[in-house]
Amino acid sequence: MMWVGLVQPVMCAESSTVSGRRPPDILGVVGVKKPLSEQVVVVTGASSGLGRAIARGAAARGAKLVVTARGRDGLEACVREAEAFGTEAIAVPADCAVQDEVGRVVEEAVDRFGRIDTYVANAIVTVYAETYRYEADELRRVMDVNFFGQVYGYWAVLPHLRESRGTFLSVQSALAYRGIPLQGAYCASKAALRNFFESARVELEKERCGVAISVVHPAAINTPQFDRDRQKLGKQPQPVPPIYQPEPFAEAVLHCCEQPIRELPIGWGAQKLMWGQKLSPRAGDLMLLRIGWKNQHTDEDKPVDSPDNLFSPLPGDPGAHGRFDARSRRTTLWTSLRLRRRLVGTALAAVAAAGSVEIAAHRNRRPRLLR
Repeated sequence: MMWVGLVQPVMCAESSTVSGRRPPDILGVVGVKKPLSEQVVVVTGASSGLGRAIARGAAARGAKLVVTARGRDGLEACVREAEAFGTEAIAVPADCAVQDEVGRVVEEAVDRFGRIDTYVANAIVTVYAETYRYEADELRRVMDVNFFGQVYGYWAVLPHLRESRGTFLSVQSALAYRGIPLQGAYCASKAALRNFFESARVELEKERCGVAISVVHPAAINTPQFDRDRQKLGKQPQPVPPIYQPEPFAEAVLHCCEQPIRELPIGWGAQKLMWGQKLSPRAGDLMLLRIGWKNQHTDEDKPVDSPDNLFSPLPGDPGAHGRFDARSRRTTLWTSLRLRRRLVGTALAAVAAAGSVEIAAHRNRRPRLLR
């Protein structure tokens, strides 16, 4: 076994002509899937924000799309954007916290397109408040949407991903590794997802069914959620700087649809947080005591009873971008370099694997020549 980069194993197996076993996919490179132009992709939380950018990017590459969220206005606009690229797309409004509705999304996707190649689990809600100020139904709702919403999707789509040898792509957060003030419910839901899908990944690897589980951990994104989240601060919530536009993060997700990565921090902010937590959690505590509150809101007052989308969707098409365009970065050099390094590593691994297959086949032929 060779190791490429930091995460993906590459099996240098003998060819089927030597061992009688099925050769690994794409010259032994584990996890490489068909191009997006040949995929059927389901995207949850696709009415706005990162999900909307992912759906738009997949459509631009020719993928057939099934988009789902609670907000019908945003979904209809998402389908129009996809069709403008000349691809097929359907909207299936659903609440991912309701298991039967998640099952219906998967059923309608298969009924329409015959299969599912990638399922992007992305929908989230949150509540900005100290942990002792949550109501029980608020905490439960965050867990129902963020955690159980992805689990229900995994359960429903897994039989179809086994058939297509596809990918379950879990959009999580760097906060899966580090809890921060005012986001206890959100952080808990993401930490639960990380551990759940670590377990699921090993189970599927043991099964050797060809299904990949890819996890991405975005940093702060400029999405409409900050105008729609429930908050008990009396201030306008904001992403913790540095802030990025959704498009470069969507590009990283789309990369993982074709070349699944076990776990990918997206953006330097995410990587920095994860490394900092490993090196010195206490230093993180001290930093959060200093900036953990003020970095999560602007100076703009906002009534605590403002409309939010915790239990019901808000009307209108929110689009992909939030109110922080002027402060948001349009590229993430750290992630671009990391993905480029992986592309080089994958190409070298493919060449090495092809060479090992040819050598094994040649060795198998040599005794026949001597007879």
